[in-house]
Parts: sequence; C-alpha cells; structure tokens
Amino acid sequence: MAIASPNENVYYYECNNGQFRLFYFMPPRELKDLCDENRISPNVLKDFPDGVDLGCTEADFKRFEDAYGYTIPLDPRALHRAFFAIFSTTRNWKNFRGSGFIPAADLERHMKKVDRALPKERRIREHVKPPPDQLSLKQLRQRRRRQAVLQRQTYEVLQKLQVKGIDPDLTLPEQKFSTVKMEEGADAEEVFLRLHQKQRKEQ
Repeated sequence: MAIASPNENVYYYECNNGQFRLFYFMPPRELKDLCDENRISPNVLKDFPDGVDLGCTEADFKRFEDAYGYTIPLDPRALHRAFFAIFSTTRNWKNFRGSGFIPAADLERHMKKVDRALPKERRIREHVKPPPDQLSLKQLRQRRRRQAVLQRQTYEVLQKLQVKGIDPDLTLPEQKFSTVKMEEGADAEEVFLRLHQKQRKEQ
C-alpha cells in the first residue's frame, strides 16, 4: 500500500518531556517545481522520490545546499524558537510525548513575531560568530559556554511568551492548525519514520 505523505511543505515534530526535534519536509511536487525553475539539481528527485526530510539545523540545511545547489530560505534557529514558543504555550507540554505535523505556513508566520519578543541585543549576539578555524580550543569552549547560556536565557523568555492563536488549555496535537493536505495512502507518519531510518543508515 502507498504511504500517505504531505502534499505541501510541513514541519514534523517529535517531542519527549519538554525536549523536541524538528524536521522540515518538502514534498515531491515542491521539488519538481524547483527543478522546473532550474533552482535545484534534478538529482534531488532521484535521491528523494518520496520528498526530502531535513533536520532543522544549520548543518543539515548546509549539507542539502552543498549537494543540490538550493539554499532553503529559512533560519533553522528561528524555526526552533518559533516552535518552542508554540510548544511551551500548550497544556502539559513538559510531560507531552508524541509527534505530528504543523503546516509550514502556520509555523513560519510566527517566526518574526517570536523573534520580536526577544531583546534586540540577544538576536544580534547570536549572529556574531567568528569562523571556528580562527579560534583556539579555549576560545571555542568559551564560545560554547556563552552560546549555552544565551540559548537558556532565550528559551526562558520564549517559555513566558503566550503565542496568539495557541490555546493554553489544549495540548499540542489538539491545537487548531491548518489542515495538512495529504496524498492518499497509509498512515502519514510512516513516511517520516522510513525517511529517518534511511538517513541514519546512510550516515
């Protein structure tokens, strides 16, 4: 039986007691459109016939760009901040365990609003990063410690933020996000499990 997969760009989340992983999924239709516009290597359709599923990290986005010549026009750190702001607004989020989809448009429209809630100097400091190869081991360790402190402070601010349109009396899966358009087939989440297993084997 064919596996149902989203027919639009979506984010797939896996949450476990306050921690989460976030993935960005582009369906075959989106990849084909990019190929038709000569914005991405056609090899992507051969390598990802079921759509591409990327971890929302700078490293994963960069590897994809290097392999297929397409820069994803999104900041993975801003995506994480927006998701956390939404997630931490929901009921019982620290104890929630589960996975699901958020339409790309729903998460991305919160990105700028969430970032505006952060102190300006914090956003600026996050982007000031000298190349690692120009730093000593001691400087690298100091920078990691500073980044860890900055991230903790940032998430403390986001945790207090009440995101408009998110009901704090409902859990994350109960929120009224836009309906994800799906292809016909079996359970949609199976496609992500399969893609993740494939990616882990290739790494």
